[in-house]
Formats: sequence, C-alpha cells, structure tokens
Amino acid sequence: MRQLSNLFHYLFIIPRVNFRLVRINRVLKNLKEEVVKNPDWESIISSKDFDLRLTQYVQVHSLLDFSLCGLAGRKISRVELKACVYFCACLPLYDDFFDKSNLSKKEIKDLMHFPQGFKPENSVQELFVHLLDVVYKNLPDSELFGRYFEQLYYGQQESKRLVDSRLSIEEVQKIAFQKGGYSALLFRSILKHPLIDGEEKALHQLGAVGQVLDDLFDLWDDLEEGINTVVTKFNRDFTPVFNLYIKEVDQLKLSFQALNYQQKNKDRFIRELMLLVNGGTICGQHYLKLQAENNGVFDIEKMGREALVCDMENKFNRLKMIKQSILNA
Repeated sequence: MRQLSNLFHYLFIIPRVNFRLVRINRVLKNLKEEVVKNPDWESIISSKDFDLRLTQYVQVHSLLDFSLCGLAGRKISRVELKACVYFCACLPLYDDFFDKSNLSKKEIKDLMHFPQGFKPENSVQELFVHLLDVVYKNLPDSELFGRYFEQLYYGQQESKRLVDSRLSIEEVQKIAFQKGGYSALLFRSILKHPLIDGEEKALHQLGAVGQVLDDLFDLWDDLEEGINTVVTKFNRDFTPVFNLYIKEVDQLKLSFQALNYQQKNKDRFIRELMLLVNGGTICGQHYLKLQAENNGVFDIEKMGREALVCDMENKFNRLKMIKQSILNA
C-alpha cells in the first residue's frame, strides 16, 4: 500500500522538481551574467570542469533547501534561493582559496564572519569574496551561518588526515560524518525558519549520508589519490559498504520522521529526499553487480575505471532511481 501511495505522489513530485530546477537555473543564469562582466572572473568560471561542478552543486543543494522549506510547510523565498545559489558558486573556489593561500586562522575566521572587510590578493579570492558578500546580504542569521561555516572549515581541515592509511574505519567515519553534518547545517542556516528540537541531529545524519553518497561516486579517484573514505574500506567485498549506506539512509528517514512537523510534510520531504540519496543506492548496486560478475571479488584494478562509472545522467539509471524511490520512500 505504501509503494502504491508513493507511485501516486511521484507523479506530482517529478514535475515539481523540474519546475524548481527552472527557478534555480534562472538564478544561476543571472549569477553567470553578473560574473562574466569582469574578464578575470569570466576566465575562472568559463572552464568546462568548473561549469559542471558549479551546476551540480547549485542544483543539488538548492533542491535540498526547497525540500527543507516544504518540510516546514512553507515555500522558499527569492532571497533564500539567491543566497543558496551564490554560496554554491563559492564551493568550487573553496579549495583554491583556503588550501592554496597562506591565510592565518584569524584571517579565515574574519573572512567567514565579515567578507566585506577582507582584502583579496588575486582574482579567485576576489570572486570568492564577492559571491560570499552577496550571500551574507541575503542571510536571515549571519551569525549562525558564520558559526557553521567555521565548523565546516575545521571539518575540512580535519579531513586532510584521510590520507593516513592507518586510520580505522571508525576514525574515517567520524571525520567524514562530521564534515558532512556541518555542510548540511550550513545550507539549512540559509533558510529563515528556526530549527526545531531534533532537527540539528537529523541534519547531521543527512550530511553523513550525503558524504557517503559523494564518496560512492568518487571511489576510483579517492583510491588513486590515496584518500581513505568509508567507501574505500571494502577489502575485496563491497557488500558491507553498501549495507552501511542503506543503514544510514534508513536512519536518516527515521530521524526526520521523528521531528515535530506535519506528517504530510515529512512524508513529502522523505519522498523528495529519496530522489537524491537513491543515486547512491543505484551506484552501490552497480558495484555489487560488477563484484558478482568477478566471482564475488570487488577488484577495481581488474574491473577498470570505465566499468565503475555509474552515469546518473543516463535515462535508464534515472528510471531505476525513481523506481527505487517508490520502493523505499
């Protein structure tokens, strides 16, 4: 009965998601038109790789904020959507800004709380500060946003330890889940309605699932670069990793169902959320299929990079994701 109900609701959810993407892409288009007026900034965002990352960041995180507003029984405002899109545009610049600069901790903290006072030294920093300044001008609570942003930075710094092969699975999981948790809280702080009891914990769980989701698709690159993630700890059998992801997704649903929001809003939120997280489910199932075809051994060197690709732009995979969402939302 639940699956039949899900099927009915997805007939409305999928067109709604497409409508939201139209709104999101309109704001993104305006951002690009604004940025390209500066020739130095245009050269930064014009690369194909940057544009792809920018679009992915903007669409995924903005759709999530749309859903979080729906959870509270309200619609996202124009100001909130602009703040979300502009902050997403900061993310591809994040590593260049923080990892490749010699900023002190105080300078970084000052920047995160008061970008207007920062003096950029190059065009990447100029663009980052400009985008972040727009974000701050559209925030409901800049102090809360700055606090979560600072925590995310520390989580990002801690994640540099993931190159240490001696880390246990428990240590890797703690680092990854903390980073993912603060990322989810940061995007939630863009929205004007206050957190309710238990929501911060649920958002931490959402961030944890999001981190594993990213790591599933980055498996080959992370292994090649010597980065430990929850997903790389498979020891020739990917089943435990897949089971961990499913367990975390189940916990995610329970966490949000426990919140004191209207039941119909919680059900709709879970259904929309599954369209995002089931990309990871399909990817994990793809890896398990490869393992079965390799006599039950998950040997990625033998399988090769091309075989590991799980293209979620593929229509067949998108249909599988919708089917999976009908089954487990």
